[in-house]
Amino acid sequence: MITAELWQTFQAMSLWVEALCIYEWCLFTERVSQSQQPVSRGEIYNLLTDRPDNRRPLTWENNQIEILLLEGQELRCPWTDKRIAQGTAYDLDHLLPLSVYPINEMWNLIPSDPSFNRHVKRDRLPNAEKLFAAQSSLEWDYERYGLSATLSQALQEDVRLRFTTGRSVGRGVAAGVIVDRVVDLIEQIGRSRNLARFD
Repeated sequence: MITAELWQTFQAMSLWVEALCIYEWCLFTERVSQSQQPVSRGEIYNLLTDRPDNRRPLTWENNQIEILLLEGQELRCPWTDKRIAQGTAYDLDHLLPLSVYPINEMWNLIPSDPSFNRHVKRDRLPNAEKLFAAQSSLEWDYERYGLSATLSQALQEDVRLRFTTGRSVGRGVAAGVIVDRVVDLIEQIGRSRNLARFD
């Protein structure tokens, strides 16, 4: 029983445990006397966090979104519910901003209204009401990602990497389940770190 509770606590705190371990390892490695040219903690951080399997450049994600749009699919900005179709300008928004959560996992990348993203959201998290209102758009977008074999595979791999998911439908984790996990994570981070939020 204690082991299960301890494991659940580690899972809930995994984001902070991971960040602290990386930070401490960077400091330690920088302090160790090196026989060759010294390496800075920034270089060490880049080496430790470089994961080719989930660190694809954003050009890849943008290209995949463009293919979906060219195929006639329509996406939605989660913050304004603006429709994004072929020829519509959009930003590929990090739901959890890079300043908070520096990764390019597919569940964290959603097309959004460029004006809202740049002038309102910026590097902030949504408040609880805005996040609740965004759920249907997020589910819509994740379902559209599922229509592309390439995007679906990337999304499912990233979800399995980041979240513990007990419920799945068909070949992978259902869009609604992904939304639940993402919303829970955003809320947990927003509450625990007391971050600036937008409405």
